[in-house]
Amino acid sequence: MELSVKQRIEILMMIGYGDRSRTQMEVCNLFNDKYPERPITRSTVSKLETKFRETGTVANVRKSGRPPANADTALDVLLSFEEDSHTSVRKVSREIGVGKTTVHKLLKLEKWHPYKIKFVQELNEDDPERRLQFCEEMMDKCHRDPLLIQNIIFSDESTFTLNGEVNRQNCRYWAKENPHWMREHHTQYPQKVNVWAGIVRNRFIGPYFIEGSLNGTKYLEFLRGYLVPTLRNLFPSRRNPGGFDESLWFQQDGAPPHYAVIDVRRYVDEIFPNRWIGRRGPTEWPAKSPDLNPLDYFLWGHLNNVIYKTKPANIEDVQVKIRTEINNITQETIHKVQQEFVHRLGYCQIQQGLQFEHLI
Repeated sequence: MELSVKQRIEILMMIGYGDRSRTQMEVCNLFNDKYPERPITRSTVSKLETKFRETGTVANVRKSGRPPANADTALDVLLSFEEDSHTSVRKVSREIGVGKTTVHKLLKLEKWHPYKIKFVQELNEDDPERRLQFCEEMMDKCHRDPLLIQNIIFSDESTFTLNGEVNRQNCRYWAKENPHWMREHHTQYPQKVNVWAGIVRNRFIGPYFIEGSLNGTKYLEFLRGYLVPTLRNLFPSRRNPGGFDESLWFQQDGAPPHYAVIDVRRYVDEIFPNRWIGRRGPTEWPAKSPDLNPLDYFLWGHLNNVIYKTKPANIEDVQVKIRTEINNITQETIHKVQQEFVHRLGYCQIQQGLQFEHLI
């Protein structure tokens, strides 16, 4: 607790002058007897005496710089943001005449926070109704089968280019002189890799890299040559030798390769009879719903953040980074991502099928 001006004057009077002066220890004892709740030390007496000799006052000297914020200043700051929530701390600081640090402190004191814009999928007129119908149907299935979420193979494809967004904050070149360091960023024919991944039972399936653009024929080859053999190996059937676990479901979105070729739908229906989610499937996947797919709302963004911290050397480097990072994701994280699907069903229902990610 800081000494009051009155107490500081009393200490000077206790010190005295000439023949009546007291030692610093004697002053401490006198003061502490009178104010036992606020004891002082010899150092306090010494500093106060020196300060009085040098400045002629016992009051605190105001530091140079901007004046401290008062109640009126705090009110002006808050009103500035109330009137224009998109204004900047720098602009308010300049207009009111206080430091940016002061503005930040006042906002923090009043529990104001900076929020970034959230980009969400554009919806057409009929999309909310279909999304709502899907969420209600899936929520009902989850109530009837608590293990369903773990048994759904959520899947998706994404494209990664060699010239992705590199985080330049992680790129430094230390030298005494500017080396004029540069790197070509855009190319007329960017290299890219298409990748498929799935998530089920706290693990990932894949990544599976697709050569060139994906079409119905390539997707059917992928299902037959990779997905089904992988499921037979990872989740063998107890009742059907050579098959895979009959409790597994398969989810795919409405991308053209997933439904344009009728053989694709027939094959998916054959290996997942009445247990697949997709366009024109037993359970219809709603259009424009990346916010409901764990690969979209977690994996692709996570991989982008990791892969492009530094520029990949080549397209093979991109593939290695994708494999490595997917293998590094823990089962605990995957489980949370899967459970998030149920929460998102609820958010979507609350919003009557409209966008909801900006509310999470």
